[in-house]
Amino acid sequence: MEKLIEYTSSDNIKGYLEVIKIFNDGREEVHFSDKNVITSGMGATLLQAFNAPTSINVKAFQIVNFQVGVSGSADLQVSSTGALSAALTLQSEYGANASFETEFGSLLASGVTTTDELFGIIPWAYIKKLSPTRVLYTLYLDENTCNGLLLNEIGLFSFDPYVLPVDTKLLCAYRYFTSLAKQDSFAVLFRWVIEF
Repeated sequence: MEKLIEYTSSDNIKGYLEVIKIFNDGREEVHFSDKNVITSGMGATLLQAFNAPTSINVKAFQIVNFQVGVSGSADLQVSSTGALSAALTLQSEYGANASFETEFGSLLASGVTTTDELFGIIPWAYIKKLSPTRVLYTLYLDENTCNGLLLNEIGLFSFDPYVLPVDTKLLCAYRYFTSLAKQDSFAVLFRWVIEF
């Protein structure tokens, strides 16, 4: 993870993503490892957090959701990206026995709000503060999750920074990665560090 200091966005927020295959016999294989893109949603989330009245629950500004998708591209590796190209939309795509909970919510991207978007919930135990300015998000897709899909994009989302009547997420970090054909012979671990 020491490579992290090499990658900086225009706002000096840095990020690095590792995608690791964990086989049933315990072997691990790094499938992908590279910087991520911090999106404008991160800036909007931080702005809302700094200007919020003390009565607002801090969860509104926390990065506690994610999506994976199947149609990412290098063209989306820009700060103006507000949504995955083709995020999974059905709980059945994640699998009946997914290793995490999901929830439906709205997504605000490019000034347009879409409803009934499906998001994975990042368990609190999988969000670790490494230092006062570094946070590690660990996302785990077990052997029963996303099988038969060709995964190639992932995003981290803030919960509801505009504190709207319906939880409305903002994409804060995005990464397109080398396509991964998910099978039940391995789990996938996303190890994602964001540094402020």
